[in-house]
Amino acid sequence: MKSLVDLPLHVLEGLTVYVVPPAATVRETSVTAVRPGPKGPLLELAGIGDIAAARSLCGTTLLVRAEDLPEGFDEADFDPIGLEVIDDVRGSLGTVSDVIVTGANDVWVVDGPLGQILLPVIEDVVRSVDEDARTAEVTLLPGLIDGD
Repeated sequence: MKSLVDLPLHVLEGLTVYVVPPAATVRETSVTAVRPGPKGPLLELAGIGDIAAARSLCGTTLLVRAEDLPEGFDEADFDPIGLEVIDDVRGSLGTVSDVIVTGANDVWVVDGPLGQILLPVIEDVVRSVDEDARTAEVTLLPGLIDGD
């Protein structure tokens, strides 16, 4: 499932949403307004006009029919797991086995012949990614490998 917060806010207005759970009493409503909030978009929903009605939505999920989403929304995000990581000096460092999501940038966990390397996904390190060949060319910063 992909979050609607990945969409531009103006696209959310007018969408029909379904409030679940409970599944037995799925409620249908629509987004009448949307604006940015400190933790994601803030939605105004048709029929939710007071605090009590808004509180009744706590802990629920808003679902949207796939055919109501804009074209391209369902395209898969790039997944680096399995990429072969190639350093311009040392050659193959191994493959990406995990991704650590941090506040600043992602970090790829690379397992290979030099052991496990934590590789920050920043312009100074990751020079290029070939999604078709499933390779990433990198330049290691000093200190990323033990003994450097």
